[in-house]
Amino acid sequence: MTITKRANHKRWLWCSMALVTAHSQAADAEFSPYVSGGFTYTDNINRVAEGRQGSLISDLSAGISTDIQGADGSIDLDYELNQLFYSHDSTDNETYQTLAFAADKGIKRTGFRVDAAASIENIARADDQNANADIFSGDTIENKEAGLGVSYRSNPRSKVDLMARAFTDIVNNEDDIGNYNGYGAEFSFANGESVKKLFWQIDGSYQYKESKDNDDDTAITLFSQELGLQTLSGWVPLIRFNFEDYEGTSDADSADTLSWGPGVKYFWTKRSYLELSYNFSEDDNNSDFWAGAVHINPTPRTRLLASYDKRFYGDAYEFLLSHRSRRITNSIRYTEEAVSFDRDLFSSGSTVEEISLSRRLEWSTVLKGRRTDYELSIFHDEREALNATADEQNDEVDGIGIAVRHRLSRRFSLAGRFDYDYYQFISRTRPTQNDYYRIYELEGKYEFNKHLSSTFGVEHNNKSSSFASNSYDETRLSIDIRMQL
Repeated sequence: MTITKRANHKRWLWCSMALVTAHSQAADAEFSPYVSGGFTYTDNINRVAEGRQGSLISDLSAGISTDIQGADGSIDLDYELNQLFYSHDSTDNETYQTLAFAADKGIKRTGFRVDAAASIENIARADDQNANADIFSGDTIENKEAGLGVSYRSNPRSKVDLMARAFTDIVNNEDDIGNYNGYGAEFSFANGESVKKLFWQIDGSYQYKESKDNDDDTAITLFSQELGLQTLSGWVPLIRFNFEDYEGTSDADSADTLSWGPGVKYFWTKRSYLELSYNFSEDDNNSDFWAGAVHINPTPRTRLLASYDKRFYGDAYEFLLSHRSRRITNSIRYTEEAVSFDRDLFSSGSTVEEISLSRRLEWSTVLKGRRTDYELSIFHDEREALNATADEQNDEVDGIGIAVRHRLSRRFSLAGRFDYDYYQFISRTRPTQNDYYRIYELEGKYEFNKHLSSTFGVEHNNKSSSFASNSYDETRLSIDIRMQL
């Protein structure tokens, strides 16, 4: 398998690193280079239903982790290079790279900051083909992203609390699907702490994306406003205003909505309130409606937010519950947003440039014991096309993951996990596709000393599909050794 690599935008990385290190002479810096090598045996390298073929994969890797913390700036960098060698067919030998980079820098005491980010990762070529593809199975494409931003934050203790940011970003996918150049801005403008009689909260954002491979482009504008009176009794009368404008690749994925109306908030503590409003709709998508929200924040470690509103697609919901104690961290979040040029839940033949509606539910619980850690994650992802003539109308996935890690000694630990995912792809022209993925994994890790460690494990992957030719079973055995330099 021959893969053509694309430019990795190193200029973003080097410029951003220079940006922070120029002010980091007195910074705390940690550099952790490492090398590793190992073997993975799979009994079904091509992940096929029939004609299974085994392969022993040799993996040589080198990388570096960097953490630089300065007085008013930071750099976090993780980079790794993998060279894979396959025993069954040397033409499949390939080099892969991963990158996670983030940097930010304050500009003296002006309130301005500059931030930069870049990433390289290998993602599934198409989720309807194999959503669990990785570099060993080979059915992946390289995704590269880079971005640069400038932000400003005023003093919130004054009369005005202003946060604003302008940014530009670029995305390259190895198969040229969803590549774009983009830019945008966002702001939040509210009353400062010294204002006692009025309150206001104005939020706005604009994002433009232009395809690098065709004439498609999208623009999304969001604006919301609340203005009211602060009273001694905790009741806050207000006027709210909401506007959304989506300019898609055609009229089919373009829409706008406008609503306004009176409302009231009741604060029983400084951070906890109830809100109710009646809104007059000024568009053809929705009738006049009631909207409401509850926000409970009794301590910095506990927060509950639930809201109901209407947007261009109709009823809209948001939910967040987070709680953290000494040993347990629990978080449940539900969000809805319109997106474009997005490869999440990408399936063969879909048009990622078009604006679509994304819904996501995430539930994560982590319990840390003295020697054993437990983690539970549940999620639901859905992608709904706004274009009624699009081939892919609705793609969704439901998943649950359970992981346990136990430390048998200071040097030796065992970990096990089970993941179950259910994918459904609803097409306008093809039969509905249902895929079920199950992953069982057991892994051990032994630390010989501070700089040398080894991991070994067994993993079983199972996929059953309504299209029998897409089903497969695979078992892997692996061992590697890693040395910190």
